[in-house]
Amino acid sequence: MNSDFFKILGRFLLLIPLQVLIANHLRIFGYINPQICLLFVMWYPLKKDITGLLLSTFLFGILLDSFSNSGGVNTAALLFICYVRLPIIKFIFNDKDLNLKLFKYSNYGTLPKITLILSLAFIHQFIVYVLEYFSVSYIGTILFKTFTNTLFTTFVVVIFLSIFTSTKKQ
Repeated sequence: MNSDFFKILGRFLLLIPLQVLIANHLRIFGYINPQICLLFVMWYPLKKDITGLLLSTFLFGILLDSFSNSGGVNTAALLFICYVRLPIIKFIFNDKDLNLKLFKYSNYGTLPKITLILSLAFIHQFIVYVLEYFSVSYIGTILFKTFTNTLFTTFVVVIFLSIFTSTKKQ
């Protein structure tokens, strides 16, 4: 078996309980909670095919929604993130001819990484709240919750990345 498979499986098995048992219960001011599930999509290797990413993210999202009783909103948001991840990475890292086999987050500075996390977190939160409220009359609430949760999610994900990833440039 490939070592990437075991890394992906380990992250899958680690992030589901972390999100469901810990992050979903961190309710700051009653509604702000981090979405560390974004790490699953970010940590998925770019060199792998999109089919594996979509299937594993779908299973990840369905499990997350089942345990969180959230009706599929996380699955929809995570799958959308899967589709836009590569174009956003190419745009933020300003690399039109990105070599997927050689790409490593550690080869880039801190600001582009935080911008990537902020972008993915905003898109994820916006889709979650649009699907949750599903009404234009709640646009103020949707945007407020999106911004506050995006900032907190970005803060928590940056902490996770600084703890669990190496910073050695190669």
